[in-house]
Amino acid sequence: MNSLPHPPHFPVTQPRPVLATGSPFVGRVGELEQIRRVLASRRGPRGVLIAGPAGIGKSRLLHEARALAPGRQLVSLHPRADATVSGHDAGRRPSPAARALTDLVRTAERDPACAWLLSVDDAELLGPALWPLVYEAARHPAGKVLLSVTGDGQALPPEIQALWSDHALVRMDLQPLDATDVKELTDSLLEGGLGQTSAARLAQLCAGSPRLLREVTRTAVEQRLLVRAEGCWHFLHDQLPVPPSVLELVDPQIRRLGAAGREVLELVALAGEPRLSSVERFCDAEQLEELEQRALLRTVDDSPASGEPRVRITHPLVRYALSCGLAPLRRRRRLRDWLAAHGGPAALMAHDDCLRLAEWHLDALEQPPRALLDRAVEQSLREQVLPSAIRLTRAGWRHYPGEDTAELHAQALTAGAEFTRLTTFVTTVRRSAPRYARALQRAEARALLLQARYAELDTVLPTLSEGEQDYYRMAAGYFQGHFAEAHARAETLRRTGPDVHALEAGLIMMGSLCHMGLPDRALCLYRTLRSELERTPGGPAKFHADSLEELHASALHYCGRFDEAERIYWREYAQAVQNHHVRVDAQRGLALGHLLHDRGNIEGALKCFTFTSSYRVGWRQWQVKAGIHAALAISSLPLDRRVADPLPAGLTADEAGHCAMVLAVVRARRHHERGETALAERTLHDAVARALGDAAHADAAIGLHECARLSLPAPEPPATGLHLEGTFLQTRAAYAEAYRAREPKLMGRVARAFAEMGADLFAAEAYAELARFHQRCGGAKAATAATARARELLNGCGPVDTPPLRFLGRSALLSDRERLIAGLAARGLPDKEIAEQLCLSVRTVSNTLYRVYQKVGAANRRDLRLLMTQRDGGGSVAAER
Repeated sequence: MNSLPHPPHFPVTQPRPVLATGSPFVGRVGELEQIRRVLASRRGPRGVLIAGPAGIGKSRLLHEARALAPGRQLVSLHPRADATVSGHDAGRRPSPAARALTDLVRTAERDPACAWLLSVDDAELLGPALWPLVYEAARHPAGKVLLSVTGDGQALPPEIQALWSDHALVRMDLQPLDATDVKELTDSLLEGGLGQTSAARLAQLCAGSPRLLREVTRTAVEQRLLVRAEGCWHFLHDQLPVPPSVLELVDPQIRRLGAAGREVLELVALAGEPRLSSVERFCDAEQLEELEQRALLRTVDDSPASGEPRVRITHPLVRYALSCGLAPLRRRRRLRDWLAAHGGPAALMAHDDCLRLAEWHLDALEQPPRALLDRAVEQSLREQVLPSAIRLTRAGWRHYPGEDTAELHAQALTAGAEFTRLTTFVTTVRRSAPRYARALQRAEARALLLQARYAELDTVLPTLSEGEQDYYRMAAGYFQGHFAEAHARAETLRRTGPDVHALEAGLIMMGSLCHMGLPDRALCLYRTLRSELERTPGGPAKFHADSLEELHASALHYCGRFDEAERIYWREYAQAVQNHHVRVDAQRGLALGHLLHDRGNIEGALKCFTFTSSYRVGWRQWQVKAGIHAALAISSLPLDRRVADPLPAGLTADEAGHCAMVLAVVRARRHHERGETALAERTLHDAVARALGDAAHADAAIGLHECARLSLPAPEPPATGLHLEGTFLQTRAAYAEAYRAREPKLMGRVARAFAEMGADLFAAEAYAELARFHQRCGGAKAATAATARARELLNGCGPVDTPPLRFLGRSALLSDRERLIAGLAARGLPDKEIAEQLCLSVRTVSNTLYRVYQKVGAANRRDLRLLMTQRDGGGSVAAER
């Protein structure tokens, strides 16, 4: 999937990859919870039957499930290990499984009240003589049973079938891991992480099989097929290794087939998921039916866009062994068979099978026809299959060198954020084929833009046409946070610039309008752009189609239409992950995390903001955005749940660009936590002034809201004349005004508006402030009601810790200064250090803390720490002791 060097062995200086010890248990949370309920129940099912093909994760689930019944005597059987017993002993001595089962049945007869758990992995290997014992154990009222069986199309033993058909056992048929879980698992396979292109290739070919993922990685380590580059590991070749352990599992199934059946399987594996009509051209219906009856092939119709059913190899291990394990000459023969059955590539190209067909040519060491290669490149870019786009454009340059193929390869490398490889490619072209170097200037400019190297970009722009210069200045202005300027340039570019940049200019306009506080106008523009896109059958515009949907969701988000926005965010993110769209998945996840944060799901947002080697954006602006937003999420978590600081070191507001306000919020919170309130105030006030200077009224509203959340004064003179559309932005600004004026009615409207749109954390904070307002006015009953509503909203947020929520229920009794000093003391700061940071005397701090202790019912700093995030509204900690 990449153009890294292909040495036969590692150089002396090359580090060796190391397999990670242990791996996370992913993708089976629902199944594990169902097993827990069965084991905990006194009536109902006696256990669980876990079924599925080899490599799907049955043994791991069984292992995790055993820990759910610690009070039961565990009897664990492994018939596969017992099967290694051979020779004359196997016939004369009972197996360990037989002895254990016999002992268990006798124990149950002697002591009917004894609670035990029988766990049998690969229960179908026990043998007919032991199946009745398992049946008898599963029927015993004091015991529970966990069985795993490998289906693979084979009939289960009759006694085991009888157990689940009579509802004595709950049957659980495991499915392959989904793409999100596969991504999490690939992140944990190697010390140092697997690169995103390699991880996507591995995830795609392993089709959700945990065993296959681990075995391929292990084999790659043993065969030295990994190389270290750019901070992570990469596979050396386009074809991944085939583990001997996988061949051992697959060979018995393949050997039972004739030559004709194997040919069909090989063709289906190499063609990916071909159309049923294509497969029927090569073989007759009886062959297909036989393979279907053996559970080796199945027909799926899960791609309604194509309108045709597809043929898929059922078992991921068989699919992988045949698609990756065939030698190039055999691939070449199958390719010629496939083309001959269709009368050449034209019939296949007509059905958009170009991408897989072109890669098949490359895997078989064949040169793809130019027309096929061009169509395949267009398809890979349109469908965001960036690793394939890079591979195919590299082949295009190698086989058909020219300005167009050089530029396409550079564009693919830029889209995939492969900037190091792009630099190497540009240098090579300038040295070996200088006549094509001019065609790379646009891609080079785009790479500089996406790496935020704006000064270097300015030196390249004069070599481009006027329309191209306008495009890059527009994009650079947006990324640097100059939204009014970017909007004006984009508007001009759409009116008079090259058509190729019209959609991207529209996207920049939408993003700028959101930051300018005009999301309603952004939604109107979305409808125009969507109409334009639907009139464009293909080409570069399709590459940005999902970015349009992301910005659509962002505009809905800024308008306060959270539910609509979240549905779009999840849809776009899930599609990118499911289709292994490298870089795009992380970009969509980042947008989703922004909404989750504003909803109050801080830990969920942090997962979207925290990138790994197989989950990264690659473009500088989004990498910086991810680090800033991750730091923002962390600052809202309790101290014991915070992770390492993800903020890029030495980041300035200019470098943060369109995320400058969020960076200011993060830094203001850090100053506030250290008691540096003057610095926090100045940081936010400067950021608000900068936002107003760039016409970023939405960002200014965020800064004003944050001042109020930290109990800091608003800027002077007040930021008047904010032009804000949409309920969310207007409500954030209204919170700041309600806090400044100490107006209970306005704060009540703010709290209700936040709650109605689904911004639960912001709503809870508003109700907490409302409770303080009522308490100071003598409205104890209203304060209690507001506090109860705040606690109710926080139930759906998970662990959070923000200043307005500290000492909830008790904080109504505290002034802003008392809450600040109490928060610093709860973090362990001594009185002297608090006094120095707040420019107070030590005596003032000590007296203030004494009053705080009296008001909230605490005895010491440890009590304050417990009370600060306590949500149950119980009595004082001292009393509870």
